[in-house]
Amino acid sequence: MAPTAKTLRDARSLIEAGLVPPERLPALEAVAARYAVAITPAMAQLIDPTNDDDPIARQFIPSPEELIASPGEDSDPIGDDIHSPVDGIVHRYPDRVLLKPTHTCAVYCRFCFRREMVGPEGLSNLTPAQLDAAFDYIAGR
Repeated sequence: MAPTAKTLRDARSLIEAGLVPPERLPALEAVAARYAVAITPAMAQLIDPTNDDDPIARQFIPSPEELIASPGEDSDPIGDDIHSPVDGIVHRYPDRVLLKPTHTCAVYCRFCFRREMVGPEGLSNLTPAQLDAAFDYIAGR
């Protein structure tokens, strides 16, 4: 694998880094068009491109299987929407809340159940007003 100094963010950069063979470009581009790709240089160094079943590669390198929707599959598989009283808050349990101020990750896991929301094309970060509303919600509990 060629060393990289920058986070890999598209299908072509994965090929240029030697993580996947060039013939996989069309399939990777199809997945990357829908879901964010980001693999840091440190994470890329851990991937064994000679192992088709490398566990780290499977966690971060896009796969065409990601585009297959199963019957009954939901865009909100864990029900965040019904537990979000204000933007950026998930309040599923009485004694805790999840604050999501940003939808940006250093790396994007292929199994992420929030992947429709994350990445450059996903939801934007909370505005100062939205953060204030989220903090007010938390303070009121």
